[in-house]
Amino acid sequence: MFDWRHETSVDAKGRVGLAQRHREKFGPVVALLKWNDHLIVFAPDKLEKLLGFVARRLSFDSEEGTRNFFDPKLQRDRRYFYSNMVELDFDAQGRLTIPKGLRDAVDLYSDVVWLGCGEYAELWATKHHLADCARWEEAGGFDRLFGGTPPPMNPSAQDGQPGDEGSGRAQG
Repeated sequence: MFDWRHETSVDAKGRVGLAQRHREKFGPVVALLKWNDHLIVFAPDKLEKLLGFVARRLSFDSEEGTRNFFDPKLQRDRRYFYSNMVELDFDAQGRLTIPKGLRDAVDLYSDVVWLGCGEYAELWATKHHLADCARWEEAGGFDRLFGGTPPPMNPSAQDGQPGDEGSGRAQG
């Protein structure tokens, strides 16, 4: 499970490091996929699952994929998806050298943040991540995930017992 945050920077050669405890979850090779204004970073086995899904929709080995060849939107999707993906190895110092085209596309030139996202990680230019956080909060934050208000941190606070934090009763 990728459940961490790691702030760092990209050096002049386009290298970005990641702490060893986080690297170990990927293995020696990662796959990067440009996604909107950031990079998604997969362990190879997770990328294979994603590629299987995409192949079912776009491969000539399936009737659906052959039919989809004639859809201009799906042709662009295919082009975008496959041309914005690269596999990279960590160097001896635990860094990835991000290709210039991907760095340019997502503005990875100074402060960056790695974000664990469950089954994958994301790599953002810090300024773009902060802007995305602001958009997320404006759109309601966790409302969609939790279906409204996030659950209280202390479940007993819902009991309404005198003295419970959050019970709404005055303490005397």
